[in-house]
Amino acid sequence: MKKITGNEQLDFQINRFTMNFKDDKRVQQDIQDMSYKIKSVEDWNKWWSKKALEYEQLGEFEIAANYYKAAMFYLIASSQRQKLYQSFIRCFYQYYDDFDYERGEVPYENGFLPTLYLKNKNATKTLLVIGGFDSYLEEVATFFKYMRGTNYNMLIFDGPGQGNTSYQGLKFVPNFEKPVGAILDYYNLENVAAIGLSWGGYLVMRAAAFEKRITKVIAMDIFYSPMDTVKMNVGLMRYGILNILLKYNQIKLVNNLFDKLAKENIDLTWKLTNGYQLTEEKTPFDLIKNLKRHNVKNILPLVNQDCLLLAGREDIYVPVSRLKTIKKGLISSSRIESKIFDSTTGGEKHCQIGHMDLAFERIINFLDK
Repeated sequence: MKKITGNEQLDFQINRFTMNFKDDKRVQQDIQDMSYKIKSVEDWNKWWSKKALEYEQLGEFEIAANYYKAAMFYLIASSQRQKLYQSFIRCFYQYYDDFDYERGEVPYENGFLPTLYLKNKNATKTLLVIGGFDSYLEEVATFFKYMRGTNYNMLIFDGPGQGNTSYQGLKFVPNFEKPVGAILDYYNLENVAAIGLSWGGYLVMRAAAFEKRITKVIAMDIFYSPMDTVKMNVGLMRYGILNILLKYNQIKLVNNLFDKLAKENIDLTWKLTNGYQLTEEKTPFDLIKNLKRHNVKNILPLVNQDCLLLAGREDIYVPVSRLKTIKKGLISSSRIESKIFDSTTGGEKHCQIGHMDLAFERIINFLDK
């Protein structure tokens, strides 16, 4: 992964939003410019927004869409964020042609779940695609270019809280078998494979534990608990203190601790603000209590499907050590395959950002068995 600003979190996201343009000299020049023009979240929002508009006016809709999505990243729910979202969607559908596709809306509670059905000619099977904590199905769709020409159609959807569904009042939930069931019912699907990306590594396991129309499970990457990510953010000693405070419901102390930590940590600030938007919680204490429900431990024995577990050695959100824990918990799974990507192979970062082609080689091989 390229080091650009010197901030690991900012650099990861820059690599994420520019990884499809490695051969574009303009984007590569932009990356050089970012190394000295982006030093804060405020710089980030202004820079990406300005450049996105410039590219859209030039008719470079693919670059513009990615830049608008980047500009949204650190913004809380607001009219500005919603305007950038509309620009992102407008530009995406101006250029996207990796697959023939159908857009849909699946009724769900008091709203709907947006879907995008990517079609391979003569494909007979379906891969259900579940995104993560900051997932938008349009961005996720671009990852699946590596599956062109396979025997799988890809059905991508934004679940409750994901994408723009929070504007309908839909909240992020751990029991993802419910929205998955709604999607499968609507499309009248049986015997589907399912992949979860990032936090979706938990959501796909949860869905497969209770929804047996899923026959194969892929976690890209593994995801055990959001508390792992918190530990990686705050450090071992502070994490120990946090657990004690949570155990004894020390609401004020937890909130004060996170307010202090967030001032020092761009990524933690983003996790909190994005979490508030997804869940509609208002404080760090309530958000942590809510998100702690997303824990794969107790559902692993219920997963009896074939599983592929992918992990990055240098993942900044999920500890690679959890791979052994998850494999050990899958006591009912008939076949478990796993792969740890490192800096030697490439793909060592979260969700193999920068080398997704390597991950999809393993995914396609797993699905073909």
